[in-house]
This record gives sequence, C-alpha cells and structure tokens, in this order.
Amino acid sequence: MLVQYVRSLGVQRGWRRRGLGLAMLQLAFGEFLRRGKARVTLDVDAESLTGATRLYERAGMHILWQKTAFELVLREGVDLSTPTLSVCESS
Repeated sequence: MLVQYVRSLGVQRGWRRRGLGLAMLQLAFGEFLRRGKARVTLDVDAESLTGATRLYERAGMHILWQKTAFELVLREGVDLSTPTLSVCESS
C-alpha cells in the first residue's frame, strides 16, 4: 500500500483558527482516498506555536513516531531568525 505524503500545509496568521487548515486537510484526504490512497503521513514540529499538532489530531491523525534533534552552535554568527526592517527617515 502506498502512503501519500502531505508536503506542505499553511494558513496565514490572520486567517488561522477559522477551520481553513482542517478544511484543506479533509479535502486532500478525500482526494487521496478517491485515488486509492488509504494512508496519509506528514511531518510536524511538535513544539510549533501555531497549534499544528492539535490540528492534525482533530483531523483524525495520530503520532506514528517522534524524534528529538539536538543542536550546538560552534561559532557565533549573525542571528538571521528575526529579520528587521530598516526605517528610512525623510527630511
């Protein structure tokens, strides 16, 4: 049996918590089933602040396996995680 993989799913911040993510998943699940795919899988950051894990559980999915990743910064560099906008002053 082939497993269908959901590669990417996202809802812009201003549109979250309105059922759009669940609706997209249900639409995809229906199409996968129509094509004969009885299993669907995806990856998610379990510590995501967006509530993605709860969304997938509401859609009927369950955790198949988990992994833990460790990171060590060996050399400090420029922090690119929070981009800033430069503000131009007009005269």
